[in-house]
Amino acid sequence: MHSILHKIVIEASTDELFQAISSEKGLSKWWSKTNINAEQVSIFFGPNDEHQVQMQVLSSIPGQEIIWQCISGPWADKGEFIFSITEHERGSCLDFAHHGWQEADDFYKHCNAKWGFFFTVSLKQYLETGKGQAHPNDPSI
Repeated sequence: MHSILHKIVIEASTDELFQAISSEKGLSKWWSKTNINAEQVSIFFGPNDEHQVQMQVLSSIPGQEIIWQCISGPWADKGEFIFSITEHERGSCLDFAHHGWQEADDFYKHCNAKWGFFFTVSLKQYLETGKGQAHPNDPSI
């Protein structure tokens, strides 16, 4: 079993980081167009938003952690998405884990690279400068 793991320090408070990864506005600014309805998160990809991914929120602790499970889309059989937040001397630290990959195939490698970009460039820039690089303005990898 394989996991995608990323850790990043961001010059923002834990509350600001939590809002960026848990709110419709925040996710749309650094990742992709997003709709949140109750305990379900819908993320849209593609040139005309034709690809939709639906996540179920399994757990949410404001300022600390949010856990999703993909219920529809390409990650539906690929485990949980865990976003853990801690305080750091420079602001906050995000520990991300996406467990449940059966193999480190091309899709795994693509997703790992995209998460790396979205966290280390787009999310970090969004929280530190106010401008992220959300889809469709992300690089083609």
